[in-house]
Amino acid sequence: MPSKDERQHNRAVANLVRETKFAGLKVDAEAALTGRIMERAVDIDQYRKSLAGNDETLNMVLTRIELGFVEKAQRVQKNFGSEFPL
Repeated sequence: MPSKDERQHNRAVANLVRETKFAGLKVDAEAALTGRIMERAVDIDQYRKSLAGNDETLNMVLTRIELGFVEKAQRVQKNFGSEFPL
């Protein structure tokens, strides 16, 4: 039968392993979110260019809309998982 110190040590090790796995999962999730945001930004940029064609006025209007998406996506990325600080 393990001593009290051994049980405490085993619990501490188990907690550390669990916390490390959780931190790794959060990093993976944030990387996936970042990749998705970047993919969508590329898609939206290409779509804007195809819609605007050679019309500079339309391009400026659509660029503002595109930048709004980028700003919102950055906020989502920044706040992702913020309720679970490391």
